[in-house]
Amino acid sequence: MIAHGDVRRITADEYNMMAEIGIFDANERVELIDGVLISYAPPQGPEHAGLLWNCVELIRKRLQGKTAFWSQMPLVLCDDTVLEPDLALLVAKDTYRRELPRASDVHAIIEVAWSSLSSDRTRKLRVYAEAGITEYWVADVRKERIEIYRDPRGAEYESYRVAQGADSVSFAAFPDAVFSVDELLR
Repeated sequence: MIAHGDVRRITADEYNMMAEIGIFDANERVELIDGVLISYAPPQGPEHAGLLWNCVELIRKRLQGKTAFWSQMPLVLCDDTVLEPDLALLVAKDTYRRELPRASDVHAIIEVAWSSLSSDRTRKLRVYAEAGITEYWVADVRKERIEIYRDPRGAEYESYRVAQGADSVSFAAFPDAVFSVDELLR
C-alpha cells in the first residue's frame, strides 16, 4: 500500500503496458528511469534529425548483416528502466517483434546530443553504466566531437575518450568498421 505523499514507482512491464494501450499521447515522449516517468523533448528540428539519419545510414552501410539497428524505440535496461536511445546496435535476433531488446542484447548505444547533452552525460550515462552497456557514445553536436565511454563499473565508465575531426573511431564489437568523426557528424 502506498502511504500519502509516497511516490509510486512503476516497472518496465507496467510502462510497456501503458504504452501499448495508448496512455501516452502520440506526440509525448517519455522514458522510464528508476521507476519514474521522465518526459523529454522531441528531437530538435532538422539538425538533430539529419545528423542522426546520417549516423544511422553510415553505420548501417558498414555493419549491415553484423548487427541489428534500433533507433528511438524502447530498450529495457532493467526491471524499472526503459529508454529510447537515438541508436542502439544490438545482437541480431528475430525475437524483437515479440519482446523488446534488453541490456544484454546491446553492443553499443549512441545518443546525439543537441539539447540533451547534460542529461546524456549524467543521468543516461549512469543508467547505461549500471545496466552494463559496454559502450556508450555521446555525439556532441555543438562541439562536433564524440565522447566514447567503455568498460562500465557501477554507475560510471572506466574508459573515456574524446574524438573529433579526422580522428578514427570504431565500436569495440566491430573494430574493423572504422569511421572518422567528421563523416559521422556531417
